[in-house]
Amino acid sequence: METTCLKTMIEQLSDIAVKGGAIFKDAHAGKIDNKLNTRDFVTDYDKRVQNYIFSKLNELYPDAVLVGEESGSLQDYDTLNVNAFIVDPIDGTSNFVNELAHSSVSIAYVEKGVVKAGVVYNPYKEQLYTATIGNGAYLNGKKMHVNDLSLAQGLVGFGTAVYYDELIEETKRIFGEVLVKCNDLRRMGSAAIDLAIVAQGGFAAFFESRLCPWDYAATILFIKEAGGIITDFKGNELPLNKKSSVLAGNKTAYKELFDILNNVK
Repeated sequence: METTCLKTMIEQLSDIAVKGGAIFKDAHAGKIDNKLNTRDFVTDYDKRVQNYIFSKLNELYPDAVLVGEESGSLQDYDTLNVNAFIVDPIDGTSNFVNELAHSSVSIAYVEKGVVKAGVVYNPYKEQLYTATIGNGAYLNGKKMHVNDLSLAQGLVGFGTAVYYDELIEETKRIFGEVLVKCNDLRRMGSAAIDLAIVAQGGFAAFFESRLCPWDYAATILFIKEAGGIITDFKGNELPLNKKSSVLAGNKTAYKELFDILNNVK
């Protein structure tokens, strides 16, 4: 897609994300259902926001495939061979349910496996993160760049992959190793915001043992455009058609954290 078209698209996606965020910003969760287990929530608002986003994207881009957290499974989509939008209507649903005011809307545009545009919006702080490929990453119009802090100097964001019982012991071991080698750790509950904070320069690095593409698709572009690195724990490019571990950071902190993750006993 041409740069001028991406500029128009990012304006459209920004408007959709802001209006989607307004739907749940001042709401109470209402009816709550479980997905994988009792820790994995979905609310009427997740569905309502996704329906709104999908309706707008269908109007603007009727030929694109729409991939959303609240519709189907990853196996239903072929994001590697089509043009698609990958949507998380409320990233941080547990925060939303508990009224912690720290959740976001995430929308990524993907062309045959390559993220070309991304938006993450935190309605509680009115923080709009945007990026288009080759044109930088921005927070409310101000260009972002990763910081240059080492682990010992910087904060590290992390997720607990709490939906997956088989990963809890691994996460505890990693936490212990990283805790003694970084300035401090932060668990905030929205991977999309956490990764955007890496691009913003707030976190030196971030890690989580398992996330879905809608959690990180938009932020792949943020991190890269802000001068950082984002991969799975083994250094591979993040997939857009299946779940994956996620490791991101500035070049120094990323390398230090990569070594820790790959040497945890």
